[in-house]
Amino acid sequence: MKSNTLPPSFAAMRPRLVPYWLLWLALAGTTAAMVYSSFVVPVIPDLACLSTIGLDGLALVVTVVVMPRNFVVGFLTSLLPFVISWRVAAIHGSVPGMACATATFIIYLLLYADCMVHDWKAYGTGGWNEHLQWQTAILRIYFGFDMVGHFAEKLFAGISSFHHMEQVFVGFGFPPDGQAVIIGGLCELSVAIGVGMGFMTRLAGMGGALYYLIANHYGRHFGDGFTWNNPPVGGWEYPMLMIVAFASFSVAGAGKFSIDGWLVARGLMPGFLLPLCVSASPDHVRRDI
Repeated sequence: MKSNTLPPSFAAMRPRLVPYWLLWLALAGTTAAMVYSSFVVPVIPDLACLSTIGLDGLALVVTVVVMPRNFVVGFLTSLLPFVISWRVAAIHGSVPGMACATATFIIYLLLYADCMVHDWKAYGTGGWNEHLQWQTAILRIYFGFDMVGHFAEKLFAGISSFHHMEQVFVGFGFPPDGQAVIIGGLCELSVAIGVGMGFMTRLAGMGGALYYLIANHYGRHFGDGFTWNNPPVGGWEYPMLMIVAFASFSVAGAGKFSIDGWLVARGLMPGFLLPLCVSASPDHVRRDI
C-alpha cells in the first residue's frame, strides 16, 4: 500500500539556516554569465550555448519550484544540470561562467552541510549509522557526478568537442561515425543520474563498474601497470578505484539522501524495482529511512 506520509526522520531533511533565495540569486547570476559568454564575448560556441544557458535555467527552475517543497529531490535534480553547465563553461574557458559557477557551488555545499547538521541534531540517536548515511551520500554524489567530466565533452560541449571525441574513439578502434561517442556519453550520463542522484542506485552501481571495466580494456590501462600516471595513457589504479567505488554502491543502495530514499519512504517505488534500489525488504527500508 502506497503512502504519502514520510517517516519522521525526513522532517529534518532540509536546511535550517541557509536560505534558498541565495541559491536562486546565484543560479540567476550564473545563467546571466553563460549568456554573456555565449553572445557578448562569445567563447562558448554553437550547441554548447544552449547547454550552458538551458541547464542553468533548468537548475534555477527546479530550485525555485521543487526545492522548498522537497529539498532532497530539488537539490539533487538541480545539482546535476548545474555541474554539467559548469563543466562545459570550463571546457571553453568562460571565466565569468566558471567564477559564477564556483560561487554557486559553494552555496550548494552550504545548503547540504546545513541539511546534514539539521538531521544530526534532530535524529542524533541514530549515532554511528546516521553519520554513515551522510558519509555514503558524500562519496556517492562525488563519484556519480565525477562522470560529468567525461560525458559533458561528448554530449553537451558543442560540435567541435564532439568531433574531437570521435577521433579519440577512432584511436580506440571504433569506426569514425560518432555512435560510440554518443553511446559512451549516454552510459556515463546514466551512471551520474543513477549513482550521483541516487536513482536505481544498485543497478547504476553495477552498470558503472561494468562500464569502467570495459573502458579499462579499450583505454589499454592494464598494459601500463598500476600507477595512474604511468605513460602513455596511465595505469589501472584510477579505473580500478572507480570500479570498486561503483560496485560498493550496488551493495546496499544510496541511503536516505537520494531519489531512491525519497521514493521508497513515500511508498512510490514499485515493489519489483526495489531490489535494484535497496538491499532490504520494504518494511525494513522504511524503518531505516
